[in-house]
Amino acid sequence: MRERLDRLYSHIERLLQEYRFPETKEALSTMEPADISEMLVGSPRAKMVLIFRLLPKDLAIEVFEHMEGSGREELLASFTEEEAAEIIEEMSDDDRTALLDELPAKTVKKLMQHLSPEERKIANRLLNYPEDSAGRIMTAEYIGLKASMTVVDALQHIRREARSKETIYTCFVMDRERRLKGVVDLEDIILAQPETLISDLMDDDPVHVRTTMDQEELARLMSRYDLHVIPVVDLEDRLVGIVTFDDVLDIVEEEATEDFERMAGIQPIDEKYLDTGVFTLAGKRLTWLMVCILTQALTSSILKYHESSIQSVVALTFFIPFLIDSGGNTGTQSSTLMIRGMTLGEIKWGNIGRVFMREAFTGLMLGAALALFGVFRAITLGTGTDVAVVVAVSLVAVVLIGNLAGVILPFAARALRFDPAIVSGPFITTVVDVVGLLVYFGIATRIMGLG
Repeated sequence: MRERLDRLYSHIERLLQEYRFPETKEALSTMEPADISEMLVGSPRAKMVLIFRLLPKDLAIEVFEHMEGSGREELLASFTEEEAAEIIEEMSDDDRTALLDELPAKTVKKLMQHLSPEERKIANRLLNYPEDSAGRIMTAEYIGLKASMTVVDALQHIRREARSKETIYTCFVMDRERRLKGVVDLEDIILAQPETLISDLMDDDPVHVRTTMDQEELARLMSRYDLHVIPVVDLEDRLVGIVTFDDVLDIVEEEATEDFERMAGIQPIDEKYLDTGVFTLAGKRLTWLMVCILTQALTSSILKYHESSIQSVVALTFFIPFLIDSGGNTGTQSSTLMIRGMTLGEIKWGNIGRVFMREAFTGLMLGAALALFGVFRAITLGTGTDVAVVVAVSLVAVVLIGNLAGVILPFAARALRFDPAIVSGPFITTVVDVVGLLVYFGIATRIMGLG
């Protein structure tokens, strides 16, 4: 697949260099919008604009919808306001909302003035919904039917409306006030007898969401019920839009990326990596690094406080990296499982006790296994029995603490209405480092009688 695309890109490049524009246009018309979008991203502005203007109008709209980041903004800047408004007018509601969210307010205001009254009304309505809500990502381009329609009437209506709608495979049944009454699949309509009423075919208790529902929760709901489209209603149960599975895939990717960045100790980056400036990249990563440095100062203070113990038994220092790394890594593993479980809806407040006990036993088993290795290592280094015992007991304690910290901190974050992913790997590791050293030297003092 990749090789085929590379050959196609090279072919189009050659046609452009030879000024064979009709052949270029023909070659482009056979390509998928996503592939053309990929080719445009990163191209010189002049080349990007030339290729885009060679595209048939319908294909150009689809390509523009697939584009992201600075490439799309560069392309938009090359158009007149009228040309830009014409493209935005024809975009699907959800893609247009996403684009307007990215543009400067001044530019959005100018573009909105060139939209038709109907499209301007739709755009303003979607932009007024809360960010990351179902209302913000929905589209109003759906097939609406009446329960009193026959199959013949419904099919005629679908044929008239199909080309301007996001999907026709699921149709939505409404009353006179546009309240959602049911959903019906196109397959059921096609297979039914011509005079069958839509009310006899529809599901009169469909899964639906409110406009204010968080997009992540919406994605989980669609996954749970295997839906390729879900209706969105307002507070009065009036159908105002739909969310399709392609939008949900974007949400899942966005949320997964955001959680990954946070767990790596990076503030979420809205743009693609290559579209993000180095100063922005540094700024996104600096915050957690500074937090880690400040907390490491506490670690240094602990080591300073136990300086006399370290001087009397230097061998204790041999195991500090092993100890704190084991605790930190265990905590990160545990928190990752917690965050995943919370995201998928597998772990809730109701089973926190069960989760805590499971991870406590898991931590003890992991600690015991690592303690055996620690004892073996202490013996091979010739540090003596006392140090071996200190290392063994400390490993069990620190790994247990790290594992439980990985459970408690995500729950605490959720209780405080923070994203659990904020409890990132660097944060847990640093906390466990500090606690681990206190436990280590506390156990050493008890067992070895250090002062």
